[in-house]
Amino acid sequence: KQWYQRRVRGQIAHLTAGKDFQILAGSASFMKASYSVGAVGAVAALANVMGDEVCKLHDQIVSGEDESLELQYRLIAPNTAVTAQFGIAGLKFVCDAVGLYGGPCRSPIQALTGEQKSALAKIMADVGITCS
Repeated sequence: KQWYQRRVRGQIAHLTAGKDFQILAGSASFMKASYSVGAVGAVAALANVMGDEVCKLHDQIVSGEDESLELQYRLIAPNTAVTAQFGIAGLKFVCDAVGLYGGPCRSPIQALTGEQKSALAKIMADVGITCS
């Protein structure tokens, strides 16, 4: 399935080249790869809590800086944590923990358990984000 999804993304970029159509990466985890096949930006949940880093990655990719691969790798774990691993509840927790407003989860989504909060805080701490 993943191979097929990558192929389709590449085909969309190819089929729309030169047309009034822009492609956005749907995750901070694969921005560099998406840009390499024609994406021009990203809609990234991680940007809510690591906006400077996501914008820096965009700038590095666009300017062709070699450091973009290192930053891309650095953003994968926290991005996965606030999306696939802990979901909306995880993103809300981190927003609240860094002084933004994440707010309560709405039914049927449950708030993170204490154990989940600790695990997520550790992932974020590993990239310099303190969840207090």
